[in-house]
Amino acid sequence: MQIKAEVELLQQIPLFANSGAAHLQLLAFSAKPVSLAAGDCLFKKGEKGGAAYLLVSGTAEIYDDAEGRGEVVATAESGALLGELPMLADAAYGVTVKAASALTAKRIERELFTRLAAEFPEFGRAVMRNVALRMGRSIDSLTELKLMFQS
Repeated sequence: MQIKAEVELLQQIPLFANSGAAHLQLLAFSAKPVSLAAGDCLFKKGEKGGAAYLLVSGTAEIYDDAEGRGEVVATAESGALLGELPMLADAAYGVTVKAASALTAKRIERELFTRLAAEFPEFGRAVMRNVALRMGRSIDSLTELKLMFQS
């Protein structure tokens, strides 16, 4: 896939909203291509989250168990970004992701992301702002659920 098309995918991801096209071009160009056959594992629950993955083509299945043998809890398709929060937080992945079909992805290493954020502080600030907004929405949703169950 051409860099332009990968940048367009990145622009659709809420984490990168308000990020400049030049920064996303650098990210797309520097990210490593990954190809998986159906059934191959992208990452496992409990592994160190050293990278996020932009799905370029294909479909992935998301499992709550480390082996990826239980129930599929979600699916992801082209344009999805997987593992971004563990990558940012230098934490373990909370799910297992396997290829449901042949898929291609771009691996965004933590070191690449932190280098871009350090060299281009406006990029880092925009991403961190989006993370904070996402966390705020999650807290609001949890508060609403708590109120529903208290009634």
